[in-house]
Amino acid sequence: MESSLQTAIACLGLGLLTACTGSISDPSGPASNSGNTAVSTGGNVNSSTGALGGSGPASTGSTSNATGGSPTAPGTGGGSAQPQPDAQGNLPFTPPTALAPALPARVWRLSHTEYQRSVKALVGVAPDISELPSDIDSGVYSNMSGTNFVRLDVASVYHELATTLTDALTTAQLTALIPCGSTNATCKNDFIQAAVTKAFRRPALAEDTTRYAAVFDAAVPSGDAALPFRSVLRALLTSPYFLYRTEIGEPAQQANPAFQLSNYEVASFLSYSLLGTPPSAELLASAQRGELTQPATLAPTLTAMLEQPAAAAQLATFLFQWIKLQNFADVTKFDAAFPGFEGVRAAMLDEARAFLAQTGMNTTLPGLLTGNVPATGALDQFYRSAPSAPAAAIHTGILELGATLALYGKAERSSPTLRGLFVRERLLCQHISLPPIQVPDISDTVERANPTTTRELYEMHASDPTCRSCHQLLDPVGFTLENLDGAGRFRTQENGVAINSSGVLLQTDVNGTYTSGAQLSEALSRSDWVRECVATQAFRFFFGQAEKARGLPPVTAGFRALVASGKMRDLLIALLSSPSTIERVRG
Repeated sequence: MESSLQTAIACLGLGLLTACTGSISDPSGPASNSGNTAVSTGGNVNSSTGALGGSGPASTGSTSNATGGSPTAPGTGGGSAQPQPDAQGNLPFTPPTALAPALPARVWRLSHTEYQRSVKALVGVAPDISELPSDIDSGVYSNMSGTNFVRLDVASVYHELATTLTDALTTAQLTALIPCGSTNATCKNDFIQAAVTKAFRRPALAEDTTRYAAVFDAAVPSGDAALPFRSVLRALLTSPYFLYRTEIGEPAQQANPAFQLSNYEVASFLSYSLLGTPPSAELLASAQRGELTQPATLAPTLTAMLEQPAAAAQLATFLFQWIKLQNFADVTKFDAAFPGFEGVRAAMLDEARAFLAQTGMNTTLPGLLTGNVPATGALDQFYRSAPSAPAAAIHTGILELGATLALYGKAERSSPTLRGLFVRERLLCQHISLPPIQVPDISDTVERANPTTTRELYEMHASDPTCRSCHQLLDPVGFTLENLDGAGRFRTQENGVAINSSGVLLQTDVNGTYTSGAQLSEALSRSDWVRECVATQAFRFFFGQAEKARGLPPVTAGFRALVASGKMRDLLIALLSSPSTIERVRG
């Protein structure tokens, strides 16, 4: 079994994905333009929910219709059978056709955080992962299985960390890892069995015992009684079975095109997905009893796992990455435009984290979209520091988090385009496909027209036929947030001109004219397209891959849970108790 996995990992390192497992999930998802770069290009809208096209590669040369999109792109949700907006831009929600539940077989490298926690679970000490090279940004989530591999630079740091950690273990720390509590060679077999089981998240096989006994024996002649134990731990920390999660089935199934994950693979999948940690001894015991591949016993296991604080923390991590706040450190603001921003940058991010985590597993989608976000202290003062700030106002939901507004803005002003793009891509799963032609940058409009307000600037820019198709779907959505500037400060005027925050939402099931971000958020909280998109986003994060089309059982089940209760807890139970948790295919 290990030789087949090592072959697979070697292939993965060379990028020969299909040679390893026959079918590796496509990590591509909707591209996201985050940060301080405005999109000023025309194109068509594609939707991973099937609303307006596919989230896969857009077909070049595609054109836009009068409502701003032509669903011609292949990929997620694409195809002639998908729903299309009517002449008024309405897009009633249409349930998808059900797909088969089986997902592709794969091997899945631990994320840096998962690696750190797994090392601590094995040796009792958390490594410093600051020297690990940054993972490739998939544009979706940080744990996508199709982009995380052990590259040479990553492997080098893994080796250094394994050596440093095992050498630094004190006698007390080392003996705590040995079942008999002593560095006596007679403890070898029990130590290897226990260490391999913990490291590989499954019972040790005979070949494991033989291999690591040889490692142990090779260090005995040194005369250092502790070295054989350190050597085994060092070897385990650099093993592919430690560094990767497998979804390839039992050895006896590895010739079968369709198969179920082993109970131990399900244990790893659930624990890393829901808790961000390796499986506990209790979960491995459930796997040993065969409970994790049976729906009747899987559901209560999930329910119990969701009661753990780590589950709420993992949900908050998903929500944080859903908004793409991991990019907040890259936000740049000109001090002349937004004085005091740097002084509250950390508080702004803390506010976002607190809001996303405030109700834990009882968090609801309506609450995320429409809940009040009260600010205090210096942050509240900053939000009210614009010259035309109203006497009383409060931010509403994730659209009006200060960190969201600053992230999807420019260095010197707000950006209705980026804010509209955020709503389209992250809340509606609609992807803007860019045409292969060069279009004018918005700075050209600034120099040519000298507009007074941001709204006027973007309306002038969108009047260019080359830019109109994208901007008419994005800017009117972003205009509803214009009473909040590029750093999240309240305002009623810009350059002495009264703010007009009226905007239009098209190509959804909650179309309308809205005059504030709060109104827009309330409408989105009623949208079935948003519910399906959130279920889709959760699938991407917790399963570590992008969907190929609408109708996957976990996404459909998650959508129904959000319709029924709106609770994120129920979404996760539905998502991870579906047949897709267990069923896989090769080729």
